[in-house]
Amino acid sequence: MKIEVRDLREEDLDEVCAIEESSFSMPWRREDFQGLIEDNNSIYLVILSDDRVVGAAGYTFNGFDGYINNVVIDVDYRGQGLGRVLLQELLRVGRKNGVPEFTLEVRASNVPAIKLYESLGFKSEGRRKNFYERPTEDAEVMWLRDVKPI
Repeated sequence: MKIEVRDLREEDLDEVCAIEESSFSMPWRREDFQGLIEDNNSIYLVILSDDRVVGAAGYTFNGFDGYINNVVIDVDYRGQGLGRVLLQELLRVGRKNGVPEFTLEVRASNVPAIKLYESLGFKSEGRRKNFYERPTEDAEVMWLRDVKPI
């Protein structure tokens, strides 16, 4: 299996949207991803397995921290460490770009994702009550603080 992580491109949008739709009850739209490609404050990466897009993740830098606004891996490729590879590269790029801290929200019931984030140094610092819809659920608010630039 050949793995590659690179910037999201326009030609990736159909594949990324299909992964989103099969993974989330309220998936992002094509326009959402298109906006990130065009936003100078956002970095969005895809991970490919044997030249096929199988996941994506990105952050937006607001001048203070990097808000990881989306992480998704194709259901058929989960549990293979691809999410870790993708997030490690996203954090590396962020550090290189001077992002001092990262934050994200994750469904409180998404134990595999929480364990992945914790293994990368994120810590839960609170909850947002009823943050998610379909179904309604709390979000764990996680932070990776004191990130040292590379």
